[in-house]
Amino acid sequence: MFMLLIPLVILIVILTILFGGQGLFASAKEALLGAKELLPSVSTGLEEQKAEVTIPDAHRQEVYTLKKTIEFMLSGKEIGVTNENCFAKYNKFSDLGDVPTSLTFELTGDKTLLTVHAGSGGKQIITDLSAEFSGMKPCVVAGDQDEATNFESHFLEGEEQLIYPYFKSVSSLTIFSSHKISAAGLAEHDLEDNGYLFTPDGEHICFFPTDGDGVAEQEFTQSAFFSGSSIPVRINEGKLSMCG
Repeated sequence: MFMLLIPLVILIVILTILFGGQGLFASAKEALLGAKELLPSVSTGLEEQKAEVTIPDAHRQEVYTLKKTIEFMLSGKEIGVTNENCFAKYNKFSDLGDVPTSLTFELTGDKTLLTVHAGSGGKQIITDLSAEFSGMKPCVVAGDQDEATNFESHFLEGEEQLIYPYFKSVSSLTIFSSHKISAAGLAEHDLEDNGYLFTPDGEHICFFPTDGDGVAEQEFTQSAFFSGSSIPVRINEGKLSMCG
């Protein structure tokens, strides 16, 4: 369409030079304005860019439940409860297939910020699901210093001695709707955590990357009969504590 305007403008300029006159100039102006109306709108204003971004209701509720669970784990000090080496359950995320939703936890000073991305390419922010967790430090039960092995020995196999480190502090981590998790300094892994979180001290909130080198086995968090040394089994036996 722009290419069609070029010869039109040149013709109008030539006619104006040759014949002059206000009448011709006015006609030329009207022609240009008319041609402009034919062009498609190419506005890039904020109103056009702000298309409404949504995520499935089920996933929205799951994000909300995760937020409330983290807040509960962090609230121990405020209500005089010692949340140390305890667990909480946020009911995990459902399988959303190709829906590109992600949750990023990023440590900033003495707080952790949660940002939820969705929409085209998973790049747009769902602002009403953003959150700020004062005093939270993100972590994972994984790492290259036997963190997962040390965790398993004490909490799942019942070894009396608790060997450090048994968790890894991270500056940021991202959970994907495809049941994946990535963290700073850690490769992407599965997140088949059965909805369990862990805190060693009421400040660190740890997730359980699964299936891979240096991370928890999926059976850590499952309640099937073959997972006799799993978190839910040992909680039911009274050998592990829920927070609160």
